[in-house]
Amino acid sequence: MVIKYNICSFSEYKIAPGHGLKYCEVNSRTHMFISKKVHRLYLHGKKPLTIRWSLKWRNAHKKGKVEEAKKKINRQKKEKQVKAIVGISVEEIKRIKESYEKESKVAEAERFNYVKAIKEKRKKYLEKVKKLRGDNRPKDNFAKNVKGTKGLHKH
Repeated sequence: MVIKYNICSFSEYKIAPGHGLKYCEVNSRTHMFISKKVHRLYLHGKKPLTIRWSLKWRNAHKKGKVEEAKKKINRQKKEKQVKAIVGISVEEIKRIKESYEKESKVAEAERFNYVKAIKEKRKKYLEKVKKLRGDNRPKDNFAKNVKGTKGLHKH
């Protein structure tokens, strides 16, 4: 047997058959209310959106409904690019990484040798840069930004 439920025109609750109040306005509109309380609220001109327990307020403020799981956008992960650091090439970095994967004393010794070679290369590079730059700049014979130097440069 199918039971037909009415819906409260104020709170939107289901009204079982034989329950509730039917209210007819002068302009021939009919309303079904679940209780006297709801009927009085309607007659006082209250809006269901201001009453927190009404379904209209709950729907307007997204309460009670279980939110559907949001679909995650599967973004393709970009492969990490290994870039060279000043003084170390990409191949040397790859060799060091591979030596970490081996996990043995031999690998540790290899790693030590790689690092040693890189440090030596860097030393040579810095010496070369110093020679090219040249530290032969003339040094000033007088003190700068020192109080009491007003009388030194008189001509």
